[in-house]
Amino acid sequence: MKIRAILLCVILAGISFVFPQASQYMQDHNITEVEVQGIGSNMQNAIADAKRNAIATAIGTYLVSEQEMQNYMTVKDQILSKSEGFVKSFELKDKSKDPDGAWTVTIKAAVTKDMVLNDLEALGILMSQLDNPSIVVFYAPKGEPYDQRFTEQAINMINQYFTTNRYDVYDLDQLNAMIEDDMSMKQISIGEDVDMAQILAKKLKSDIYVTVALILEDLGNGKKKAKATAKIFNASTAKLLGVQNGYSDEIYGNVTAYDANIDQACKKLMPLIMNQVKGYWKEQLDKGKQYVILFSKLPAGRKVKSAILGVLQSEAKEVKKVSTEEYKVWLNSSIDDYLDKIGDAIQEQIYQGADFDYTNRGDRIDIFPVK
Repeated sequence: MKIRAILLCVILAGISFVFPQASQYMQDHNITEVEVQGIGSNMQNAIADAKRNAIATAIGTYLVSEQEMQNYMTVKDQILSKSEGFVKSFELKDKSKDPDGAWTVTIKAAVTKDMVLNDLEALGILMSQLDNPSIVVFYAPKGEPYDQRFTEQAINMINQYFTTNRYDVYDLDQLNAMIEDDMSMKQISIGEDVDMAQILAKKLKSDIYVTVALILEDLGNGKKKAKATAKIFNASTAKLLGVQNGYSDEIYGNVTAYDANIDQACKKLMPLIMNQVKGYWKEQLDKGKQYVILFSKLPAGRKVKSAILGVLQSEAKEVKKVSTEEYKVWLNSSIDDYLDKIGDAIQEQIYQGADFDYTNRGDRIDIFPVK
């Protein structure tokens, strides 16, 4: 395979692997099992070192870029100090004492992944690994009742909340301008029962979209109650991930008073939305690290496209086609191993013996023929 790495991906040190055999934790997605070694002046210290290495392995699934590596020691210090809490159980597989008195042990450790992910999230690492997911927040589909003015207020608040939590969002005015400028979208919006949020999300290649509806419920005797409803969807499949509601207290008064209670309903709603989104991303992380693979200057033809997909799927846990040249892949192994394994196949099936190169920017790999 004639291939050169222009920028090598950073790989964390440490040998470990996930066990394929039967285990009491096989059905528990919150537990990751790894086998690691530890060294210490006595057996107790060696086991403590092995536990820290088990946590480092769990962190290593999510830390692969240069920027993350720059912060790695800080992350490591903060998380490894909690190794006792993160390691749910362990089994001593092997032990030996060196002539100099040092002990080496091998343990099979069950790591509580959710706890590690929560700490990574607090440190901003999780969002970096996900490449700051983009979210479209828009009105509910036509046919569902909502108060437009108050719903706009709610959407803007939710966008600000997502932005604060490192998500990429689209300004509501920007989305409305897109619809106005795109004649095909404008015509669709005139119809009934249209989920414009879904259309926008696909056009913008967002990861998640959220539809929002806010209404004031009349309770009688001059009292009203604000109700904010959000539906969260997977943008690529339109699968409903969840429905969340936020309610204000009962209120009297005019529109100004309603504004305050709409804010109250939204503030109750937003953490519920965030928990739904976070739960979805943590499920996605079970698929492994996400990479974007871009094939530049491809030979034309349907057979080439089919060959690309087959090559990528041969080693990846999941592959999603973004365009004719761009793919998202999820790996549990290192990207270097992945490229090594598929390199010969790419050369034979796509570039037909020609030399090719690639650039690796940590989570984005551009593969191209050499002139």
